[in-house]
Amino acid sequence: MKFDWLTFGFQLVNILVLLAILRHFLFRPLMRLIAERQTQTQAAMDAALRVRAQADEALTAAKAGLTQAEAARRDALEKAHVEAEAQRKLLLDEARNAAAKILADVRAEAAQTATQTQRDTLTHVRDLAEQIAQKALSALPDPPTVAGFAQRLAQSLADLTVERRAGLLAGAHPALLAPHTLTPQEIASVREILRPAGVSEFDVVVDRTLIAGLELRTDAGVLRNSIAHDLDSISQALGHDDASRI
Repeated sequence: MKFDWLTFGFQLVNILVLLAILRHFLFRPLMRLIAERQTQTQAAMDAALRVRAQADEALTAAKAGLTQAEAARRDALEKAHVEAEAQRKLLLDEARNAAAKILADVRAEAAQTATQTQRDTLTHVRDLAEQIAQKALSALPDPPTVAGFAQRLAQSLADLTVERRAGLLAGAHPALLAPHTLTPQEIASVREILRPAGVSEFDVVVDRTLIAGLELRTDAGVLRNSIAHDLDSISQALGHDDASRI
C-alpha cells in the first residue's frame, strides 16, 4: 500500500481551516462570553460588598444614636431630679423664713411684755406659728415645681361646685398669678395641665407675695393656691380653734 502525501496534505489543510473557523466563530465568542460573565459576577459581588458595608455603617450609626438617646434621657432625668430638689429646698427655705419672721415678731413683742400671763400667751402664739409653718410645708405638692402647683390648682378647680367653677371661668381677663417669671416651657406645661379643667388662655402676672404657688384670677374672683394663702388660712384656723384640735 502506497502512502498518498497529496491526500494527507489536503486533509491537513482541511484540519487547519477547520481550526481557524472554530477559533474565529466559536472559541473567541465563547471566551468573550466567559469574560463578560466573570465581569458581571465580579460587579455583582462588588455591589453586594458595598451594600453590606453601607448596612454595617447604618447599623453602627443606629447603635451610636441609640446610645446618645439613652445618655440624653439619663441626663434629662438627672437634671429634672436636681431641679426638683433645688426647687423643694428653695420653697422650704422660703417657708422657714416666713415662719422665722413670725417667730421674730413674737419674740419682739415678748421682749416688751412684762407679765407672766402675757409671756404664756406669746409662748402659745409661738407654738401656733410653728404649727402654721409645719402645716404649710406639709401642703407642698410633690414635687414642689410649677407643674406640681398647676396640678394642685387643677384639683382645686375640680373640687369647686359646678356653679362656682362656671362663674369663675366666665369672668373676663383670666390671669395666672405666679411668684416669679415663668419660662415658656413652664407656661406651656401649665396650659396643658389646666386645659382639661376649661382653662387654656390666660395672662401671667408676677405676684411675689405668693411666696410659692399658682393662683387663677378673673374678674369674677380668685382661686387661691399658694403658700402665702396656706399660711394665712392656717393662721386664721389656729387663731379661732384650740391648737390641740388641729
